[in-house]
Amino acid sequence: MSAFLAVLVTVLVVLHGVPWWVLVVATVLAAAAAYLYTRMPWVEPRWRSSVLIQATGRLDYGNFLALEKELRPLAEQVRQMGIMREVDRNLHTDLPPERMLDRTKAEPVQDSGQVRIDFEDADPRRAERVGLEIADVYVRQHNADEQGKLREERVILSILDRPPDAVLTWPLTRLIVPAAAALGLLVAGAILLALLYLDDTLKSAEDVQRHLQVPLLGSVPRYRVPRSKQATSSPAPSTEGRKVYQEASS
Repeated sequence: MSAFLAVLVTVLVVLHGVPWWVLVVATVLAAAAAYLYTRMPWVEPRWRSSVLIQATGRLDYGNFLALEKELRPLAEQVRQMGIMREVDRNLHTDLPPERMLDRTKAEPVQDSGQVRIDFEDADPRRAERVGLEIADVYVRQHNADEQGKLREERVILSILDRPPDAVLTWPLTRLIVPAAAALGLLVAGAILLALLYLDDTLKSAEDVQRHLQVPLLGSVPRYRVPRSKQATSSPAPSTEGRKVYQEASS
């Protein structure tokens, strides 16, 4: 953030004298375009629901390396087609198991003995239901398989408290709009800087002295006709003036 402010101050200092409304218009247009993009019908929102699974058993007596070694295979076992098919049978969703598998992520949570399951969907309520059902199906299958092992070798899984509500991961309007506005400001500033760099016209007395390398003795001011005089028509020449003109022409 500090680097962006430094660049912004530099651009404003260099562009001193340039119409400031150009930068404002570019910033507003970029922010408006980004906002409209997030509201377009083809921009599908993505909601993420996360569920935490706690592992207990012989993991409690291992060190950190053993814990990480055990949790990673547990996380990888979540992404199985059989689990997705059972979830689809239980919830009767309109999502194919293949797509459900693509939207599911599972990874161990370091230093906690937990596995986090993330599921993303365009519907926040469905994301919560499917994520929780995936965790429930996996926990039941895993614990059933562990019953055939010795007690000291079992790793029992349990779902923690009900997961929080799904969170929106895309599009993040509160981040996209300010970023687009900043980008529009920087792009407009860069274009104006390039135009100023390529512009070789003389605009002031200092420019004349710098290019000619001679002192400036004087200048002729530019006369601007007031608009009120421009709007009024020129008066008709008087009789006396017409006579003088005819004598000069003859």
